[in-house]
Amino acid sequence: MKASLLCGAHYEGAEAHHQRPPVPPARCDPALAAQSYDHYLSYAALADELGFDWISVSEHHYSPLILAPSVAPLAGALTQIVKRARIALLGPLASINNPVRLAEEIAMLDQLSHGRLIVLPLRGSPSEFNAYGPLEVAMSQPRTQEATRLIRKALVETDTFAWTGEHFNYPTVAVWPRAIQQPHPPMYFSGNSPNSAVFAAAEHLGVCLSFHPPAYVAETLRAYRQAAADHGWQPTPDHLVYRNFVLVADTDARADALEANFLAPGQRWLLRGPTPASGPDHRGDGQSTTPARMLFAGSPETLADRIRAFQAQTAIGVLDLIFSGGQTPAEDIRHSIELFGREVLPRIHDLAPVVAAA
Repeated sequence: MKASLLCGAHYEGAEAHHQRPPVPPARCDPALAAQSYDHYLSYAALADELGFDWISVSEHHYSPLILAPSVAPLAGALTQIVKRARIALLGPLASINNPVRLAEEIAMLDQLSHGRLIVLPLRGSPSEFNAYGPLEVAMSQPRTQEATRLIRKALVETDTFAWTGEHFNYPTVAVWPRAIQQPHPPMYFSGNSPNSAVFAAAEHLGVCLSFHPPAYVAETLRAYRQAAADHGWQPTPDHLVYRNFVLVADTDARADALEANFLAPGQRWLLRGPTPASGPDHRGDGQSTTPARMLFAGSPETLADRIRAFQAQTAIGVLDLIFSGGQTPAEDIRHSIELFGREVLPRIHDLAPVVAAA
């Protein structure tokens, strides 16, 4: 199993997280925002040194939770300080951005990282894909699917071409520079809805799920693997990504204390997960507790056991981990990353999922 650290650059002013987006810009102290970026870039460098396999970035708008309204500048900074790990765009919002511009940025970032880029064009939640103006929910998914196909074609083609589609029309596309990874950097798609997972399989893309309980993840991935088999290929563990919150402390008691304030009160609903399966007694990490928690938490030993149980049920190959919800002090975030890298990673790196035939 591989591990990824989300370089979320969560704003370190805890009070700003008490309001749901859109959060007024007056709540942002520019100096504190700059400090937040500095800390998260240092966490990324630390994770790289500790053996994390990926460092990821994700686009969010009008919110202090993730200070990345564009993934390209943050990923560009990471290419200069992360020397070994892959840099994963998980991802740019293809539903609201120019897909040709995204392809250009992907190619440039693949060059700057010397061929270490990974890409997941995202649809986003309604609060995200409506950031720049109303977009019908029913149109957001086909728009993202077409954008994903266009991005891939723009990265692959060696001659100029025109694109005429349902949502995008470009008379001339010619991406410079070309990406180092050929035919293109590894690409993924969201699996948070079953039909998105089937689309990913049909397009030979990896798949990423976020904040779902293990039973839902397992069911979705079975459908994904079956659809992949129907299209003549077999996903590897690296094709299967899961994003979740995480915290590690020296003891379970300390982890419980940090967990109590991991997210602002108005955001604790995020720990319940987005599906009916994440009911009031479902922890979402192979354990049960009350109230619900979509969070891997505990001492290194406890956390490794919970991740091991989660993988045994889901066959996930890559964990994309969020080490803060904007309320955890910087010293505790750094210590959590250090504990994970030094004591949890060695316990999970050798885990190999056992997957039944689709």
